[in-house]
Amino acid sequence: MVEQPRWRGRSGSILRAVYALCLLGATYNHWAIIVRHGLLWNYDGLPVVSAIFWTSLAFLDPAAVLLLWRRPRAGVAATMAIIVVDVVHNLWILARFSPPLLRTLLETPGVIAQIVFMLFVLATAPIAARSR
Repeated sequence: MVEQPRWRGRSGSILRAVYALCLLGATYNHWAIIVRHGLLWNYDGLPVVSAIFWTSLAFLDPAAVLLLWRRPRAGVAATMAIIVVDVVHNLWILARFSPPLLRTLLETPGVIAQIVFMLFVLATAPIAARSR
């Protein structure tokens, strides 16, 4: 019988730790904005729904981190939902308020990082959802 590498049985936990670190980084960014501009900042006149959504991420991201450890499947599902909605929303904002989208996207490395994280989460979610 072939022995599997030690990390193999913990791959779900390792992936959830990566997700958690990324979500905690995002949490820091959202709270830094709240501290700098206040809880009710309108993001320089962008739609109210967008401002509410971005502010809510200061609470949703750390909630997903807690779920990643307490209830891995729910945490992975929450992480997927948060990042997919965030990327779609941010692409819509860029396309609507800073066209053309491709040029603006190339000038916005934070959104590119979000897209990469989204693709990573979507590709690894089945493994991350496994708990041991």
